[in-house]
Amino acid sequence: MSELSKEQIANYLKDNPDFLLQHPEVFAVMNLGATHESVASLQLRQQQVLREQNRAQQHQLQQLVAQAKQNEKVFQVFSACHRQLMRDAEFVELAAGLEALICEQLQISECKLVKFTDELQPLLDKRLEQNNHYLGRLSEQEQALIFAGQSKSAALYLIGELPSPLAILAFASEDELHFEPAQDSLFIFEFVKALQERLTALS
Repeated sequence: MSELSKEQIANYLKDNPDFLLQHPEVFAVMNLGATHESVASLQLRQQQVLREQNRAQQHQLQQLVAQAKQNEKVFQVFSACHRQLMRDAEFVELAAGLEALICEQLQISECKLVKFTDELQPLLDKRLEQNNHYLGRLSEQEQALIFAGQSKSAALYLIGELPSPLAILAFASEDELHFEPAQDSLFIFEFVKALQERLTALS
């Protein structure tokens, strides 16, 4: 492909006067060193673009730092949960210990470890049969099967293998975006494996 001439570029910009507004990344690196009044306006606009880019970068950095801190906290909490598995010798004790630990540290409204019964079959059929886990919203009827109150988002993890699972580990949040399908669940998946081994040993 042949290179564009300066005249072709100039004509293109004349025909597309909003090009620089649509492509601020190009505008931000232009050299506007002249002193003409219109150029001075362009320089002010360029400074504004640079400030906006800086704010966007700062916001992105803050999000990355916040996510890193959250991941570190989740890792610490589930490390403590692994230790909890070794201390409690009864299902009821284990469920109560996990509920207190996770709800307090991760600021969620409910954490439930419940033995699987026929009453929970609707959750299995609709939410857990394919992937053994579900993150998102539940209907009021589904929430009533496992939670004491209502939630805006939930996470469900099936403990054990089909067709006879051992339990369901469930979390509820009042934030509708707290649990969503795209959420990274690496730490909880590792804990679910350890929890399954522990419950198998207790059964």
